[in-house]
Amino acid sequence: MATSIAKPATVNGAIAKPKKEIIKIHVKFTLNTPDGLRRVVFELEKTNEEEVAKWKIVFQLFERAKKSDPFGDPIVDLLVEVDTKLNKKAQKMADEGMTTSQAAYAMGPGADKAKLPDKPKAKAAVQKTLDK
Repeated sequence: MATSIAKPATVNGAIAKPKKEIIKIHVKFTLNTPDGLRRVVFELEKTNEEEVAKWKIVFQLFERAKKSDPFGDPIVDLLVEVDTKLNKKAQKMADEGMTTSQAAYAMGPGADKAKLPDKPKAKAAVQKTLDK
Protein backbone atom coordinates (compact mmCIF):
# COMPACT_ATOMS: atom_id res chain seq x y z
CA MET A 1 0.00 0.00 0.00
CA ALA A 2 1.48 3.31 -1.06
CA THR A 3 1.23 6.37 1.11
CA SER A 4 0.97 9.82 -0.30
CA ILE A 5 2.34 12.89 1.38
CA ALA A 6 0.36 16.08 1.02
CA LYS A 7 2.22 18.79 -0.82
CA PRO A 8 2.46 22.19 0.89
CA ALA A 9 0.16 24.90 -0.43
CA THR A 10 1.88 27.23 -2.84
CA VAL A 11 1.19 30.69 -4.14
CA ASN A 12 2.88 31.46 -7.47
CA GLY A 13 5.27 28.56 -6.86
CA ALA A 14 6.33 29.74 -3.39
CA ILE A 15 5.29 27.85 -0.26
CA ALA A 16 2.53 29.76 1.52
CA LYS A 17 3.29 30.45 5.19
CA PRO A 18 0.48 29.98 7.67
CA LYS A 19 -0.70 33.15 9.39
CA LYS A 20 -0.41 33.12 13.18
CA GLU A 21 -3.00 35.15 15.05
CA ILE A 22 -3.06 35.42 18.82
CA ILE A 23 -6.64 36.13 19.71
CA LYS A 24 -6.40 36.02 23.48
CA ILE A 25 -3.92 35.43 26.30
CA HIS A 26 -5.08 34.75 29.85
CA VAL A 27 -2.63 34.22 32.70
CA LYS A 28 -3.60 33.74 36.35
CA PHE A 29 -1.29 34.19 39.34
CA THR A 30 -2.43 33.04 42.79
CA LEU A 31 -0.27 34.51 45.55
CA ASN A 32 -0.38 33.57 49.23
CA THR A 33 1.38 35.45 51.99
CA PRO A 34 3.81 33.40 54.13
CA ASP A 35 1.50 33.67 57.16
CA GLY A 36 -1.37 32.23 55.09
CA LEU A 37 -3.80 35.02 56.02
CA ARG A 38 -3.92 36.83 52.68
CA ARG A 39 -4.41 35.58 49.13
CA VAL A 40 -4.22 37.66 45.96
CA VAL A 41 -5.48 36.45 42.61
CA PHE A 42 -3.99 38.51 39.78
CA GLU A 43 -5.28 37.68 36.31
CA LEU A 44 -3.81 39.28 33.23
CA GLU A 45 -5.79 39.07 30.02
CA LYS A 46 -4.98 40.28 26.52
CA THR A 47 -7.39 40.54 23.64
CA ASN A 48 -6.74 41.77 20.14
CA GLU A 49 -9.58 43.83 18.81
CA GLU A 50 -9.19 45.30 15.35
CA GLU A 51 -5.44 44.61 15.57
CA VAL A 52 -5.13 46.65 18.77
CA ALA A 53 -3.89 44.88 21.89
CA LYS A 54 -5.96 45.53 25.00
CA TRP A 55 -4.88 44.31 28.42
CA LYS A 56 -6.93 44.06 31.56
CA ILE A 57 -6.25 42.93 35.10
CA VAL A 58 -8.72 41.13 37.31
CA PHE A 59 -7.55 41.60 40.90
CA GLN A 60 -9.08 39.81 43.87
CA LEU A 61 -8.00 40.05 47.50
CA PHE A 62 -8.97 37.47 50.11
CA GLU A 63 -8.20 37.73 53.82
CA ARG A 64 -8.90 35.55 56.83
CA ALA A 65 -8.30 35.81 60.58
CA LYS A 66 -6.74 32.36 61.08
CA LYS A 67 -4.99 29.90 58.77
CA SER A 68 -7.55 27.28 59.74
CA ASP A 69 -10.43 29.46 58.48
CA PRO A 70 -11.45 29.10 54.85
CA PHE A 71 -11.04 32.04 52.51
CA GLY A 72 -14.49 33.51 51.90
CA ASP A 73 -15.60 35.88 49.17
CA PRO A 74 -13.04 38.42 47.99
CA ILE A 75 -12.94 41.65 49.98
CA VAL A 76 -11.63 43.39 46.85
CA ASP A 77 -12.68 42.49 43.31
CA LEU A 78 -11.45 44.93 40.67
CA LEU A 79 -11.37 44.98 36.88
CA VAL A 80 -8.60 47.27 35.63
CA GLU A 81 -8.19 48.38 32.02
CA VAL A 82 -4.41 48.63 31.54
CA ASP A 83 -2.99 51.87 30.16
CA THR A 84 -1.57 51.17 26.68
CA LYS A 85 1.79 52.61 27.83
CA LEU A 86 2.14 49.47 29.98
CA ASN A 87 1.40 46.97 27.18
CA LYS A 88 5.04 45.85 26.90
CA LYS A 89 5.28 45.26 30.64
CA ALA A 90 2.00 43.34 30.64
CA GLN A 91 3.26 41.19 27.75
CA LYS A 92 6.53 40.54 29.59
CA MET A 93 4.67 39.42 32.72
CA ALA A 94 2.42 37.15 30.65
CA ASP A 95 5.44 35.64 28.87
CA GLU A 96 7.93 35.37 31.75
CA GLY A 97 5.76 35.32 34.86
CA MET A 98 5.54 37.66 37.79
CA THR A 99 8.84 38.82 39.32
CA THR A 100 9.42 38.56 43.05
CA SER A 101 9.14 42.35 43.43
CA GLN A 102 5.83 42.35 41.50
CA ALA A 103 4.48 39.54 43.69
CA ALA A 104 5.64 41.29 46.88
CA TYR A 105 3.99 44.54 45.79
CA ALA A 106 0.73 42.81 44.76
CA MET A 107 0.47 40.99 48.13
CA GLY A 108 1.58 43.97 50.23
CA PRO A 109 1.26 47.65 49.31
CA GLY A 110 -0.77 46.97 46.16
CA ALA A 111 -3.34 44.90 48.07
CA ASP A 112 -3.50 47.47 50.86
CA LYS A 113 -4.14 50.29 48.37
CA ALA A 114 -6.65 48.16 46.45
CA LYS A 115 -8.85 48.31 49.56
CA LEU A 116 -9.16 52.10 49.23
CA PRO A 117 -12.75 53.30 48.81
CA ASP A 118 -11.56 55.60 45.98
CA LYS A 119 -11.83 53.12 43.07
CA PRO A 120 -9.66 55.08 40.59
CA LYS A 121 -6.81 55.16 43.14
CA ALA A 122 -7.34 51.50 43.97
CA LYS A 123 -7.22 50.54 40.29
CA ALA A 124 -4.10 52.67 39.73
CA ALA A 125 -2.39 50.86 42.62
CA VAL A 126 -3.21 47.46 41.11
CA GLN A 127 -1.96 48.54 37.67
CA LYS A 128 1.28 49.76 39.29
CA THR A 129 2.18 46.08 39.87
CA LEU A 130 3.32 45.98 36.23
CA ASP A 131 5.89 48.73 36.97
CA LYS A 132 7.56 46.85 39.82
